[in-house]
Amino acid sequence: MDKFTRLLIHFWLAVAIATTIYAVFRIYLNGFEKESNNLVIPVIAFVWYYFRKKMYERMKRNQDQG
Repeated sequence: MDKFTRLLIHFWLAVAIATTIYAVFRIYLNGFEKESNNLVIPVIAFVWYYFRKKMYERMKRNQDQG
């Protein structure tokens, strides 16, 4: 379970970085007005990354205590 959780943390970080690069590239090509909606996916991915990381830290802390 620990390995899978760590894998998901890194997966969401990779998705967030990749989609941010894609969104910035599209904004550079077509302008912010047309492509600003592409920033939604990176935001969601960063939120999931943060959520997963905090849950993993909480899980580790609870395992260490009990």
